[in-house]
Amino acid sequence: MWLRDWSFPDALKAVAQAINGVSFSWGLPQRNTLTLTTPKKLDNVHVRELLRNTWRASLPWGDPQSSLVKAYLQSRGLNPAILPNNMPFRFHPAMPYWEDEVYLGRHPAMLALVSGADGQPLTIHRTFLTKDGKKASLPYPKKFMPYPSDRNLTGGAVRLCQGEPVLGIAEGIETALAVRQATGMAVWAALSCTLLERFEPPTGTKHVAIWVDLDRKGKAGIRRENLPSVCPNRASPPVFISRQPHCLAMARVLTGWMCSIGSGMRVSRP
Repeated sequence: MWLRDWSFPDALKAVAQAINGVSFSWGLPQRNTLTLTTPKKLDNVHVRELLRNTWRASLPWGDPQSSLVKAYLQSRGLNPAILPNNMPFRFHPAMPYWEDEVYLGRHPAMLALVSGADGQPLTIHRTFLTKDGKKASLPYPKKFMPYPSDRNLTGGAVRLCQGEPVLGIAEGIETALAVRQATGMAVWAALSCTLLERFEPPTGTKHVAIWVDLDRKGKAGIRRENLPSVCPNRASPPVFISRQPHCLAMARVLTGWMCSIGSGMRVSRP
């Protein structure tokens, strides 16, 4: 799947074609699929009610019963013990999963509150988990919940901490937390490359550090030509691009960069 950048359904279809369409489910136990009514498109009142009820049905991520969230974060190289308890995470023990209007059961999930560019709650991002705290083997284990049609997802992010004059932004939650853990910088998660390119930092932000992930070919996911779209609705603060820290050496480089900001040196776009 990673070699050809296929999704799970794409890979499954390719395997079926490679064996001339022969079913490879022979000999496997018959799966009992639950067929429920296709979820209807909700109006804004019901969307907001769904979001409120989902959040209320979940537990704080630091709760003893939310151990799967801690196990997931640990599996991604993070140390939950040093992460703040007030991060906008929750744990849902049995989140329903739909794919192509087909109900595929309930799974544990880490919930993250997504705020709009105005800082107000907008929707919920879900990371579906296994019973031992790994990312679930589902077609799309990371999904947004719906959001009201009178709100705009563009410019928003998961605000993992209070904003600071020097604010970092990363694509994924795990990358943002890794940077926070390694450097102490305030970092938020945009949740996709497209939303990262359209991120709008809050008023008072002096500098934006974009922490990019490398794709499997070793290239940064964010496109340099799209940098002007960061903070499109007002004068953009200076932008610094860096790759996520893999060692303490990167933290020392970043510390030197932040000191140069404090001394009044201009930060260029490398």
